[in-house]
Amino acid sequence: MKLGSVFTIVSFSSLLAFNASAVDLVNINDFPDWFKDAMGRDTKVTNTSPIEIADFQVNSPVLGQATLQDAADGTWYYTIDIGTGAPVECYAFSEFDGPANSLYSVAEYSLSGVEALNEKKLSGQFNYAMDVGVVDATPYLSLDTLYTVGEDDEKVSGLLKGLSAETDNSLQVCIHNEMGYQNAFVAVFKSFVRAFTAGQPSSEFYKSTYQVLINDIPMGFTREKYIEDNEGDIEIEVGTAFIIPVDETSIARSDSVAFSWSSPDGALINASEYTIENSTMASSFNIDYVEDAWQIKGELQGKPVEMELAHKDWLLSSYGSYLESVKMLNSDTNSGSFYMWTADADPTAAIEVVITEMANNPNGNIKIDMGPMVMTMLSDKKGIISKGIMQQGGLKMDMVLMHFEGNPIL
Repeated sequence: MKLGSVFTIVSFSSLLAFNASAVDLVNINDFPDWFKDAMGRDTKVTNTSPIEIADFQVNSPVLGQATLQDAADGTWYYTIDIGTGAPVECYAFSEFDGPANSLYSVAEYSLSGVEALNEKKLSGQFNYAMDVGVVDATPYLSLDTLYTVGEDDEKVSGLLKGLSAETDNSLQVCIHNEMGYQNAFVAVFKSFVRAFTAGQPSSEFYKSTYQVLINDIPMGFTREKYIEDNEGDIEIEVGTAFIIPVDETSIARSDSVAFSWSSPDGALINASEYTIENSTMASSFNIDYVEDAWQIKGELQGKPVEMELAHKDWLLSSYGSYLESVKMLNSDTNSGSFYMWTADADPTAAIEVVITEMANNPNGNIKIDMGPMVMTMLSDKKGIISKGIMQQGGLKMDMVLMHFEGNPIL
């Protein structure tokens, strides 16, 4: 069960500020026929070529003709010829801010190159399309930017397509600066990502990925992994990434990662979380039980934070929340309460969480109350959640299961 994962790593109050419902992404029907014809172009890429990066144990074929153009400072840059006017450009990074921030940064870098290529100033830039999907078990973000260079009769339009995904020890971003060829671009990107996941062992007993929609627009994802160590404790990793249109030209982006350890009975041992917003470290926190108290150390908006929680008792981990939900769904008990800690909700306090089993509700069979936030989720008897919804005022957040492997409890 994703308490402290899906809905609380991204602050609900911060999302309200973005007013996502006011954003209309571009409708292609509003454009002239030549534009629609160009956008409708596509091709099928069937040839392959090898890429090899020893640092990531990568030695696999990818679609298209890949050529390594540069490899320095933890960045590998390839151009991939797919038989169209412009190559697909793909990057692999060993150090990165996350799928959302890195995708935006690479797209902005590529747009700066458009000016040099056309010898004209960038005169317009618009959020054209966005999406969230999965390459096998790896989630990805998609952001397409419509741009113009030049002015008046010299104006030229273009479309920059971008995709990003984070694998176990690296991040991949691909860009294609050409109208159309959407299916070909996605296929090449997926083959590029698979080159990095092909040799990676899977040690998790459970992992899942959810698409997150804000006011029915796919804007991000959350993923989680659970690994049992040699002593029977549970290592938990939860990651989120969001690209949120502020208006027709601006994008807010957020990447968060949380690591925690749980005892087999679901009690939290320790945890750490950090969030990068708009390419800046927004927060970083650690929690540990020291000298009979939960100690918090970290940083918020550049200012140090060090304190003890008023709550002295045990805290439930994300793994423990699965145990509690499964116990409730498979017994005569229809409710339960416990305390959890999640930095993005409130790093200074333990939050009381109340879960209640609901009957005859097509949208879900579990209600979760976390202070002002109320969530409804649909879970099976094993605790695997297929969908969830949270609504507050004019903001609605949905999560939809895209992929899972294993069972969330041992």
